[in-house]
Amino acid sequence: MLFFAALLPILTALLLMCKFKISPGKAMAAAWFLAVILAYQIWDMNIPTAAAATLQGIFKSLDIIFIIAGALLLLNVMRQSGAMQSINRSFSNISNDRRIQVLVIAWLFSGFIEGASGFGAAPALAAPLLASLGFPPLIAVITALICNTLPVPFGAVGIPIKTAIAALSAQLTKSDIAPEIFEQHMLKELTMISGTSGLFLPLTAIAAMIILSGGKRKIRSILEITPLALFSALAYIIPWQITALTLGPELAAMMGTVVGLPLILLLIRFKIMVPAYIWDFPEAIKQEPQDDINKTALTDVAGIPALKAWIPYFSLALSLLILRMPGSIFIKMLNSFSITLPETFGIHGSGASWKILNNPGLLPIGIIAVISSICWKIPAKKQMDILINTFNQIKMSAIAIAASVAIVQIMVFTSENVSGNPGMLESIAIAAADVMGKTYLVSAPFIGILGTFFTGSCTVSNILFAPLQYNTAEMLNLSTTLTVALQNVGGGLGSMIRISGVIAACATVNAAGKEGKVILFNTVPAIIMAMLALIAAWLIG
Repeated sequence: MLFFAALLPILTALLLMCKFKISPGKAMAAAWFLAVILAYQIWDMNIPTAAAATLQGIFKSLDIIFIIAGALLLLNVMRQSGAMQSINRSFSNISNDRRIQVLVIAWLFSGFIEGASGFGAAPALAAPLLASLGFPPLIAVITALICNTLPVPFGAVGIPIKTAIAALSAQLTKSDIAPEIFEQHMLKELTMISGTSGLFLPLTAIAAMIILSGGKRKIRSILEITPLALFSALAYIIPWQITALTLGPELAAMMGTVVGLPLILLLIRFKIMVPAYIWDFPEAIKQEPQDDINKTALTDVAGIPALKAWIPYFSLALSLLILRMPGSIFIKMLNSFSITLPETFGIHGSGASWKILNNPGLLPIGIIAVISSICWKIPAKKQMDILINTFNQIKMSAIAIAASVAIVQIMVFTSENVSGNPGMLESIAIAAADVMGKTYLVSAPFIGILGTFFTGSCTVSNILFAPLQYNTAEMLNLSTTLTVALQNVGGGLGSMIRISGVIAACATVNAAGKEGKVILFNTVPAIIMAMLALIAAWLIG
């Protein structure tokens, strides 16, 4: 009963969005209300605690909302300036083949942004870039989310993995295991498992695009891009793994792109492994390049040279690298200022701190957007229109994201209750462990997926479930490093279906109302990739 009660708010939200076409904001608000009722009735949560958890959730959601706002602001500035037209032309010069555009943007470019920023910034930037090239919005979101999985445990300069080790520090000390030794062994298993299963990630995204597009020539279109897709995966994964094992998790995701992207561009330039047939969307769903996603779009001014148009993205990549590289003097500066939410209604643990300067939506994305609008001499009135337009785009999605994070905090706060019941999140994990028994390792990546799906963060998933996974593995006499590695694998895969991330990506391409379809569709590749990870774990184990 606890298992189904814990799942009910999320199932309700999905039902409202998918079956009854209720907007995400209203659906998530209804799910939040149901979560409060269940927490009150079953977990004996009082009203002040529910209110404090909700306020904390809303406060924490600002981090995600600012990232979306920054990404949208930069996108709107680039549209208004004509820069996006030039970028489209430059991508067309690389290749008109949509499959290759997925490899370059959703797989390689997105991997760098994830490694530098994390927090859902990568799909929020990749999806609108794909859509501006003529991808149907729904397909742009799905492909961007599928590709944004393998780098996630190493995102935001390795924060999810570092957080997992920190969360396990008490258990490791008790077992007389040095955290750095445990991390090294876990990273070896994680990179082997994710690297093996991740070989098929870009090909999976391309296959999803082709299948969703309908039309003819599906199988052949997938098979002929397979060599380049697999090589693109290797070009990213090999430097990613080497960096993780030699330098640690901080730079792995970014280094995969630094090495892989130039290599793939070289292959494309000399048409090595590049299919002769140029695949495009069927006419029935085909979008015009530069088809403005935004219904209240501004009028384009004169275009600018391609190299100049790319400056904001080059600046973004360079800024993220400088600001977040381990040992950078800027890291301390970014973390030095924070906005604090005090504990409310006397509820212990209801406070929160937000290091606002560490939010990539503000610094550097938002700052680059403002500087670009000034350098490109967009009139002051147009700049104000861009700000208003960006606010109108994000306001409804912001409500949905705030409600979804509030639900998570309600679930977290049910862990400590007078009823004696395990909390909502623990109930889901325990039910999985009880069902699996000695075959618990099979459930480990799926618990990681559920953690990211519910919380919207691989980092938070690790905080909640890494200790539980470690303790369960120890109790069942299973490998603790392998179990925690599979937790991280699942945490990354869960990013392709996490509610807040899907809402955010849909918001950037004006695909509100499609969130349920995205989650349901991406559940299939998430499960397939989890099964491939388990096969890889068995092969290397």
